[in-house]
Amino acid sequence: MAMEVKTGKVIAMASMPDYDPNVWEGGSILTEDWNRLQRFMENGTIREVYQPVEDYGKHPSSLVPLGSTIKPLTVLIGLNEKLFTTDTYYNDDGVFYYGKEGIHRRSIRNARGAVYGMMDPARAIEKSSNPFMAEMVGNALYMKYKGDEGVKVWDSYMKQFGLGVSTESGLHNELKGIIEYFNEAKSASVQSALVQASFGQQGRYTTLQLAQYAATLASRGKRMKPQFVNEIRDANGNLVQGFEPVVLNTIDFPDSYWEEIEQGMRRVKVTGFEGFPYPFLRKTGTSEQSVAGKIVDNAVFIAAAPADDPVLAVAVVVPEGGFGGQGAAPIVRKIFEAYDDEIGFYGKPKNPTKPAGASKSGSTTKAAGADNAESAE
Repeated sequence: MAMEVKTGKVIAMASMPDYDPNVWEGGSILTEDWNRLQRFMENGTIREVYQPVEDYGKHPSSLVPLGSTIKPLTVLIGLNEKLFTTDTYYNDDGVFYYGKEGIHRRSIRNARGAVYGMMDPARAIEKSSNPFMAEMVGNALYMKYKGDEGVKVWDSYMKQFGLGVSTESGLHNELKGIIEYFNEAKSASVQSALVQASFGQQGRYTTLQLAQYAATLASRGKRMKPQFVNEIRDANGNLVQGFEPVVLNTIDFPDSYWEEIEQGMRRVKVTGFEGFPYPFLRKTGTSEQSVAGKIVDNAVFIAAAPADDPVLAVAVVVPEGGFGGQGAAPIVRKIFEAYDDEIGFYGKPKNPTKPAGASKSGSTTKAAGADNAESAE
């Protein structure tokens, strides 16, 4: 999913595997085609889609935990709740323990057993420190609030950024995501719910939600309604309906908080962006999930570019794709480049496929983003 940060215009929406819609030619479909394609006809960017029947239950669905892509928001929550400041330092020794001694004792570790040492909040994002998020935010919220109040506070922040609520896109059967931290609080403990949620393991959200979330981070708190159409005109070219950007809600945090997470997001290491000409904000995610008796890694990645004045936000989810910085990031690079070529981060197409002065389409409905490219030409 790719959407413009300032307008909410959806530039790209793809759910793979896809299928050839010509199978519906004539208004019907062959039974064998229906049996083969029915799961591919669901839109995995807005709802939960599973693998074909013969593989059902053997692989993750299109809805996976968001993993470490939550961490910029986790840090914002910690800062806004006064759990620490932008000048606070934390020693990441590779592990954080919580729960009662004995069988209920649990540990939170970094990927690959990494130890990162002293870090401020920005470095915690850069290095994707699980112990920092778990101890400084998840456990700290548990200590600050009584009962399940901390989980409610966490949920409130999630919803402000579009996680666990409708994106208001208007698309049929859009899922609000699957919230798991309330169940974890009841079945395990409030402490476990908040600690696990702090590094992205207690919620599964749609790719459209993740794109809206990424755009909200990039805009410093403006959650935009996704727009799929620029305008509708009748057969005579008269404007029937126009569309304007819609701000669904605004999150007001001090500039220093946004600057802190942006500093960290600029430094996150990823694969596939060598030579990319613009600074950009990003966060990798590798969400672990138990499927068919095995643990699989899902690649999740969010990004926005250019960093100094974000124009486009992108979210990519690759179930069983491994590390987000490797399995999903290179896809985002291609989306950024396609946008820059055809529309342009700075208002002018860098390498358009349609020559300047070419005739415009006769379509009566213009897709979101199309007018940007044409006016720039």
